[in-house]
Amino acid sequence: MFKKIAEGDVYVNDTLAAAGPRLATLPDGTLVCSFNLHRAGGSNDFYPVVAYSKDGENWSQSKPVWPELVNKESIFASVRTTADGRVSIAGQWFPIHEFGESFWSGEVSGMWENCLAAAISEDGINFPPPQRVELPFYGSAEQPGGMLVDEDGTMTMIYAPYPTIEQRQPTDTCQLVMVRSTDGGKTWTPTAFAKQPAPCQYGESWIVRLSDGRLMVSTWQNKDEQAPDQYLLSSDDGKTFSGPFAMPFRGQTTALETWKDGTVLVVYNQRKEEPTGVWLALAKPDEDGFHMMENQPVWQTLTTTQSGSSGEFDEFIDFAFGEPHVMVLADETILVTLWYRHNGKKGIRYVKLRRE
Repeated sequence: MFKKIAEGDVYVNDTLAAAGPRLATLPDGTLVCSFNLHRAGGSNDFYPVVAYSKDGENWSQSKPVWPELVNKESIFASVRTTADGRVSIAGQWFPIHEFGESFWSGEVSGMWENCLAAAISEDGINFPPPQRVELPFYGSAEQPGGMLVDEDGTMTMIYAPYPTIEQRQPTDTCQLVMVRSTDGGKTWTPTAFAKQPAPCQYGESWIVRLSDGRLMVSTWQNKDEQAPDQYLLSSDDGKTFSGPFAMPFRGQTTALETWKDGTVLVVYNQRKEEPTGVWLALAKPDEDGFHMMENQPVWQTLTTTQSGSSGEFDEFIDFAFGEPHVMVLADETILVTLWYRHNGKKGIRYVKLRRE
Protein backbone atom coordinates (compact mmCIF):
# COMPACT_ATOMS: atom_id res chain seq x y z
CA MET A 1 0.00 0.00 0.00
CA PHE A 2 0.97 3.66 -0.37
CA LYS A 3 1.46 5.64 2.84
CA LYS A 4 1.28 9.45 2.83
CA ILE A 5 4.31 11.08 4.47
CA ALA A 6 3.77 14.75 3.48
CA GLU A 7 1.30 17.02 1.69
CA GLY A 8 1.30 20.69 0.79
CA ASP A 9 1.31 23.30 -1.95
CA VAL A 10 3.77 23.85 -4.77
CA TYR A 11 1.84 27.00 -5.73
CA VAL A 12 -1.29 28.76 -4.53
CA ASN A 13 -3.00 31.88 -5.87
CA ASP A 14 -6.39 33.58 -5.71
CA THR A 15 -6.40 35.03 -9.24
CA LEU A 16 -4.61 32.96 -11.89
CA ALA A 17 -5.67 29.38 -12.56
CA ALA A 18 -2.99 26.68 -12.61
CA ALA A 19 -3.12 23.52 -14.72
CA GLY A 20 -1.04 20.55 -15.87
CA PRO A 21 1.55 20.07 -13.09
CA ARG A 22 4.38 17.79 -14.26
CA LEU A 23 7.58 16.65 -12.58
CA ALA A 24 11.18 16.11 -13.63
CA THR A 25 14.48 15.70 -11.79
CA LEU A 26 17.98 17.08 -12.34
CA PRO A 27 21.20 15.05 -11.98
CA ASP A 28 21.90 16.57 -8.54
CA GLY A 29 18.47 15.47 -7.30
CA THR A 30 16.77 18.86 -7.61
CA LEU A 31 13.10 18.46 -8.51
CA VAL A 32 11.40 20.53 -11.19
CA CYS A 33 7.64 21.07 -11.29
CA SER A 34 6.19 22.71 -14.37
CA PHE A 35 2.60 23.94 -14.58
CA ASN A 36 0.64 26.29 -16.77
CA LEU A 37 -0.93 29.55 -15.63
CA HIS A 38 -3.88 31.23 -17.31
CA ARG A 39 -6.53 33.75 -16.34
CA ALA A 40 -9.39 31.28 -15.83
CA GLY A 41 -10.52 27.78 -16.73
CA GLY A 42 -10.68 27.53 -20.52
CA SER A 43 -8.95 30.82 -21.34
CA ASN A 44 -6.54 30.70 -24.27
CA ASP A 45 -3.59 32.41 -22.59
CA PHE A 46 -1.54 29.56 -21.13
CA TYR A 47 2.09 30.07 -20.23
CA PRO A 48 4.31 27.44 -18.56
CA VAL A 49 6.19 28.17 -15.35
CA VAL A 50 8.65 26.11 -13.30
CA ALA A 51 9.37 25.79 -9.57
CA TYR A 52 12.21 23.88 -7.87
CA SER A 53 12.65 21.82 -4.72
CA LYS A 54 15.37 19.79 -3.02
CA ASP A 55 13.00 17.59 -1.04
CA GLY A 56 9.63 17.71 -2.83
CA GLU A 57 8.11 19.62 0.08
CA ASN A 58 9.64 23.10 0.02
CA TRP A 59 9.25 24.80 -3.34
CA SER A 60 10.76 27.94 -4.83
CA GLN A 61 8.72 30.74 -6.29
CA SER A 62 7.68 29.88 -9.84
CA LYS A 63 9.11 31.63 -12.89
CA PRO A 64 7.95 31.68 -16.54
CA VAL A 65 9.78 29.29 -18.86
CA TRP A 66 9.52 31.70 -21.80
CA PRO A 67 8.76 35.17 -20.35
CA GLU A 68 9.04 36.76 -23.79
CA LEU A 69 5.98 34.79 -24.97
CA VAL A 70 3.63 35.52 -22.05
CA ASN A 71 0.33 36.97 -23.39
CA LYS A 72 1.69 36.72 -26.94
CA GLU A 73 1.39 32.97 -27.52
CA SER A 74 -0.65 30.36 -25.63
CA ILE A 75 1.51 27.35 -24.78
CA PHE A 76 0.52 24.47 -22.50
CA ALA A 77 3.70 22.49 -21.84
CA SER A 78 5.01 19.70 -19.59
CA VAL A 79 8.50 18.86 -18.35
CA ARG A 80 9.98 15.37 -18.35
CA THR A 81 13.40 14.00 -17.42
CA THR A 82 15.31 12.75 -20.44
CA ALA A 83 17.17 9.43 -20.35
CA ASP A 84 20.51 11.29 -20.32
CA GLY A 85 19.62 13.62 -17.44
CA ARG A 86 18.40 16.72 -19.27
CA VAL A 87 14.87 18.15 -19.10
CA SER A 88 12.48 18.19 -22.05
CA ILE A 89 9.46 20.45 -22.19
CA ALA A 90 6.74 19.97 -24.77
CA GLY A 91 3.04 20.38 -25.35
CA GLN A 92 0.47 22.23 -27.45
CA TRP A 93 0.85 25.72 -28.93
CA PHE A 94 -2.15 27.94 -29.76
CA PRO A 95 -2.26 31.34 -31.44
CA ILE A 96 -4.11 34.00 -29.45
CA HIS A 97 -6.79 35.48 -31.70
CA GLU A 98 -8.39 37.78 -29.13
CA PHE A 99 -7.42 38.32 -25.51
CA GLY A 100 -9.98 36.71 -23.21
CA GLU A 101 -11.10 34.04 -25.67
CA SER A 102 -11.47 30.37 -24.79
CA PHE A 103 -9.27 27.71 -26.38
CA TRP A 104 -12.30 25.37 -26.34
CA SER A 105 -15.67 25.28 -28.11
CA GLY A 106 -18.38 23.14 -26.55
CA GLU A 107 -20.42 23.46 -29.72
CA VAL A 108 -17.89 21.52 -31.79
CA SER A 109 -16.23 19.73 -28.82
CA GLY A 110 -12.91 20.97 -30.11
CA MET A 111 -10.12 23.53 -29.94
CA TRP A 112 -8.49 26.20 -32.05
CA GLU A 113 -6.12 24.85 -34.68
CA ASN A 114 -2.73 24.45 -33.05
CA CYS A 115 0.68 22.82 -33.35
CA LEU A 116 3.05 21.07 -30.97
CA ALA A 117 5.83 22.78 -29.03
CA ALA A 118 9.12 21.14 -28.02
CA ALA A 119 12.43 22.08 -26.42
CA ILE A 120 15.21 20.44 -24.38
CA SER A 121 17.06 22.21 -21.57
CA GLU A 122 20.63 21.16 -20.79
CA ASP A 123 20.37 22.14 -17.12
CA GLY A 124 16.62 22.24 -16.40
CA ILE A 125 16.91 25.93 -15.49
CA ASN A 126 17.55 27.70 -18.78
CA PHE A 127 15.19 26.71 -21.60
CA PRO A 128 15.81 27.44 -25.29
CA PRO A 129 12.96 28.90 -27.36
CA PRO A 130 10.31 26.31 -28.23
CA GLN A 131 10.29 24.65 -31.62
CA ARG A 132 7.03 24.54 -33.58
CA VAL A 133 6.15 21.03 -34.72
CA GLU A 134 3.35 21.16 -37.28
CA LEU A 135 0.67 18.48 -37.14
CA PRO A 136 0.92 15.80 -39.84
CA PHE A 137 -2.89 15.48 -40.13
CA TYR A 138 -5.60 18.13 -40.03
CA GLY A 139 -7.03 18.81 -36.58
CA SER A 140 -5.96 20.22 -33.26
CA ALA A 141 -3.70 18.34 -30.87
CA GLU A 142 -4.34 17.51 -27.24
CA GLN A 143 -0.85 16.80 -25.89
CA PRO A 144 -0.66 16.80 -22.08
CA GLY A 145 2.17 14.31 -21.54
CA GLY A 146 5.30 16.11 -22.69
CA MET A 147 8.09 14.46 -24.67
CA LEU A 148 9.87 11.14 -24.16
CA VAL A 149 13.60 11.39 -24.97
CA ASP A 150 15.60 8.15 -25.08
CA GLU A 151 19.31 7.62 -24.41
CA ASP A 152 20.10 7.80 -28.13
CA GLY A 153 18.38 11.19 -28.38
CA THR A 154 15.20 9.94 -30.08
CA MET A 155 12.37 12.38 -29.33
CA THR A 156 8.82 11.03 -29.18
CA MET A 157 5.50 12.78 -28.62
CA ILE A 158 1.96 11.46 -28.94
CA TYR A 159 -1.27 13.41 -29.21
CA ALA A 160 -5.00 12.90 -29.54
CA PRO A 161 -6.52 14.64 -32.59
CA TYR A 162 -9.48 16.89 -31.77
CA PRO A 163 -11.97 18.70 -34.00
CA THR A 164 -11.10 22.33 -34.67
CA ILE A 165 -13.15 25.46 -34.06
CA GLU A 166 -12.31 26.55 -37.62
CA GLN A 167 -13.58 23.23 -39.08
CA ARG A 168 -11.81 23.78 -42.39
CA GLN A 169 -11.58 20.00 -42.85
CA PRO A 170 -12.88 16.89 -41.09
CA THR A 171 -10.67 15.54 -38.31
CA ASP A 172 -10.04 11.84 -37.78
CA THR A 173 -10.50 11.47 -34.02
CA CYS A 174 -10.53 7.65 -34.10
CA GLN A 175 -6.75 7.36 -33.75
CA LEU A 176 -3.74 8.49 -31.77
CA VAL A 177 -0.74 10.06 -33.51
CA MET A 178 2.92 9.60 -32.65
CA VAL A 179 5.56 11.99 -34.01
CA ARG A 180 9.22 11.03 -33.66
CA SER A 181 12.53 12.70 -34.43
CA THR A 182 15.95 11.03 -34.60
CA ASP A 183 17.84 14.14 -35.72
CA GLY A 184 17.38 16.50 -32.79
CA GLY A 185 14.02 17.83 -33.92
CA LYS A 186 14.99 18.81 -37.47
CA THR A 187 12.48 16.38 -38.98
CA TRP A 188 9.56 14.45 -37.50
CA THR A 189 8.05 11.18 -38.73
CA PRO A 190 4.34 10.61 -38.00
CA THR A 191 2.62 7.33 -37.19
CA ALA A 192 -1.13 6.93 -36.67
CA PHE A 193 -2.08 4.05 -34.38
CA ALA A 194 -4.80 2.74 -32.04
CA LYS A 195 -7.41 3.17 -34.77
CA GLN A 196 -10.95 2.39 -33.63
CA PRO A 197 -14.42 2.57 -35.22
CA ALA A 198 -16.49 5.72 -34.72
CA PRO A 199 -17.70 7.24 -32.50
CA CYS A 200 -14.28 7.58 -30.95
CA GLN A 201 -12.34 10.38 -29.26
CA TYR A 202 -9.16 9.72 -27.34
CA GLY A 203 -8.01 12.01 -24.54
CA GLU A 204 -5.17 12.66 -22.05
CA SER A 205 -2.73 10.27 -23.72
CA TRP A 206 0.73 9.47 -22.31
CA ILE A 207 3.72 7.46 -23.49
CA VAL A 208 6.56 6.00 -21.39
CA ARG A 209 9.29 3.43 -21.87
CA LEU A 210 9.08 0.67 -19.30
CA SER A 211 12.20 -0.70 -17.60
CA ASP A 212 12.09 -3.79 -19.85
CA GLY A 213 12.22 -1.62 -23.00
CA ARG A 214 8.57 -1.78 -24.05
CA LEU A 215 6.63 1.38 -24.84
CA MET A 216 3.37 1.89 -22.97
CA VAL A 217 0.60 4.35 -23.82
CA SER A 218 -2.34 5.25 -21.58
CA THR A 219 -5.50 6.98 -22.75
CA TRP A 220 -9.29 7.09 -22.35
CA GLN A 221 -12.41 7.53 -24.47
CA ASN A 222 -14.37 10.71 -23.80
CA LYS A 223 -17.12 9.71 -26.25
CA ASP A 224 -18.03 6.91 -23.82
CA GLU A 225 -17.62 7.90 -20.19
CA GLN A 226 -18.67 4.44 -19.07
CA ALA A 227 -15.67 2.91 -20.85
CA PRO A 228 -12.60 2.04 -18.75
CA ASP A 229 -9.26 3.74 -19.19
CA GLN A 230 -7.09 1.99 -21.76
CA TYR A 231 -3.47 1.09 -22.44
CA LEU A 232 -1.42 -0.02 -25.43
CA LEU A 233 1.96 -1.75 -25.59
CA SER A 234 4.75 -1.91 -28.15
CA SER A 235 7.59 -4.45 -28.08
CA ASP A 236 9.15 -3.22 -31.34
CA ASP A 237 9.92 0.40 -30.39
CA GLY A 238 6.69 1.85 -31.70
CA LYS A 239 6.53 0.17 -35.08
CA THR A 240 3.32 -1.54 -33.91
CA PHE A 241 1.14 -1.29 -30.82
CA SER A 242 -1.07 -4.00 -29.35
CA GLY A 243 -4.34 -2.94 -27.77
CA PRO A 244 -6.06 -0.91 -26.64
CA PHE A 245 -6.64 -3.02 -23.54
CA ALA A 246 -8.87 -2.08 -20.61
CA MET A 247 -7.59 -0.85 -17.26
CA PRO A 248 -9.80 -1.83 -14.30
CA PHE A 249 -10.98 1.72 -13.57
CA ARG A 250 -12.54 4.79 -15.18
CA GLY A 251 -10.28 7.72 -14.47
CA GLN A 252 -10.97 10.51 -17.01
CA THR A 253 -7.25 11.31 -16.90
CA THR A 254 -4.18 9.12 -16.47
CA ALA A 255 -0.44 9.76 -16.23
CA LEU A 256 2.32 7.16 -16.20
CA GLU A 257 5.66 6.71 -14.44
CA THR A 258 8.02 3.84 -15.17
CA TRP A 259 9.13 1.79 -12.19
CA LYS A 260 11.31 -1.29 -11.76
CA ASP A 261 10.89 -4.82 -13.15
CA GLY A 262 8.53 -3.84 -15.94
CA THR A 263 6.01 -2.22 -13.57
CA VAL A 264 4.33 1.14 -14.00
CA LEU A 265 2.65 3.65 -11.72
CA VAL A 266 -0.66 5.00 -13.04
CA VAL A 267 -2.07 8.09 -11.36
CA TYR A 268 -5.61 9.07 -12.28
CA ASN A 269 -8.61 11.22 -11.39
CA GLN A 270 -11.63 9.52 -9.87
CA ARG A 271 -14.83 11.54 -10.29
CA LYS A 272 -17.19 8.60 -10.91
CA GLU A 273 -16.78 6.47 -7.80
CA GLU A 274 -16.20 7.07 -4.10
CA PRO A 275 -13.95 8.25 -2.65
CA THR A 276 -13.45 10.97 -5.26
CA GLY A 277 -10.03 12.48 -5.74
CA VAL A 278 -6.73 11.25 -7.11
CA TRP A 279 -5.88 7.54 -7.09
CA LEU A 280 -2.59 5.73 -7.65
CA ALA A 281 -2.19 2.22 -9.08
CA LEU A 282 0.85 -0.02 -9.51
CA ALA A 283 0.66 -2.66 -12.23
CA LYS A 284 2.75 -4.98 -14.41
CA PRO A 285 0.84 -4.81 -17.71
CA ASP A 286 1.14 -7.17 -20.64
CA GLU A 287 -1.10 -8.27 -23.50
CA ASP A 288 -2.93 -10.70 -21.21
CA GLY A 289 -3.95 -8.17 -18.61
CA PHE A 290 -3.17 -5.14 -16.48
CA HIS A 291 -2.03 -7.24 -13.47
CA MET A 292 -2.72 -4.56 -10.85
CA MET A 293 -0.73 -4.86 -7.64
CA GLU A 294 -1.92 -1.73 -5.79
CA ASN A 295 -4.78 0.73 -6.25
CA GLN A 296 -5.85 3.31 -3.69
CA PRO A 297 -6.83 6.96 -3.20
CA VAL A 298 -3.87 9.18 -2.32
CA TRP A 299 -5.70 12.55 -2.25
CA GLN A 300 -9.40 12.90 -1.50
CA THR A 301 -11.95 15.67 -1.89
CA LEU A 302 -15.66 16.13 -1.34
CA THR A 303 -15.81 18.66 -4.20
CA THR A 304 -15.66 17.07 -7.63
CA THR A 305 -16.68 20.27 -9.43
CA GLN A 306 -16.70 23.90 -8.39
CA SER A 307 -20.46 24.32 -8.90
CA GLY A 308 -21.61 20.86 -7.82
CA SER A 309 -22.49 19.77 -11.37
CA SER A 310 -22.30 16.20 -12.65
CA GLY A 311 -18.61 16.16 -13.51
CA GLU A 312 -19.11 14.83 -17.04
CA PHE A 313 -16.31 15.54 -19.52
CA ASP A 314 -18.18 18.33 -21.33
CA GLU A 315 -18.17 20.27 -18.02
CA PHE A 316 -14.39 20.04 -17.62
CA ILE A 317 -14.00 23.81 -17.19
CA ASP A 318 -15.99 23.41 -13.95
CA PHE A 319 -13.75 20.68 -12.49
CA ALA A 320 -12.33 21.35 -9.01
CA PHE A 321 -9.19 19.23 -9.41
CA GLY A 322 -7.34 17.35 -12.09
CA GLU A 323 -4.35 16.45 -14.27
CA PRO A 324 -2.32 14.49 -11.70
CA HIS A 325 1.26 13.44 -12.34
CA VAL A 326 3.56 11.03 -10.49
CA MET A 327 7.32 10.60 -10.21
CA VAL A 328 9.54 8.19 -8.28
CA LEU A 329 12.37 9.95 -6.42
CA ALA A 330 15.92 8.65 -5.89
CA ASP A 331 15.04 7.24 -2.45
CA GLU A 332 11.98 5.49 -3.94
CA THR A 333 9.53 7.87 -2.32
CA ILE A 334 6.74 8.82 -4.70
CA LEU A 335 5.62 12.37 -5.48
CA VAL A 336 2.15 13.11 -6.86
CA THR A 337 1.04 16.54 -8.08
CA LEU A 338 -2.37 17.87 -9.15
CA TRP A 339 -4.18 21.17 -9.62
CA TYR A 340 -7.12 22.24 -7.47
CA ARG A 341 -9.62 25.08 -7.20
CA HIS A 342 -11.46 25.40 -3.91
CA ASN A 343 -12.83 28.21 -1.71
CA GLY A 344 -11.40 30.86 -4.01
CA LYS A 345 -7.91 29.36 -4.03
CA LYS A 346 -6.26 28.03 -7.17
CA GLY A 347 -3.11 26.03 -6.88
CA ILE A 348 -0.86 23.04 -7.36
CA ARG A 349 -0.88 20.43 -4.59
CA TYR A 350 1.73 17.79 -3.88
CA VAL A 351 1.42 14.51 -1.99
CA LYS A 352 4.54 12.58 -0.97
CA LEU A 353 4.17 8.84 -0.46
CA ARG A 354 6.07 5.69 0.36
CA ARG A 355 5.12 2.18 -0.68
CA GLU A 356 4.97 -0.25 2.25
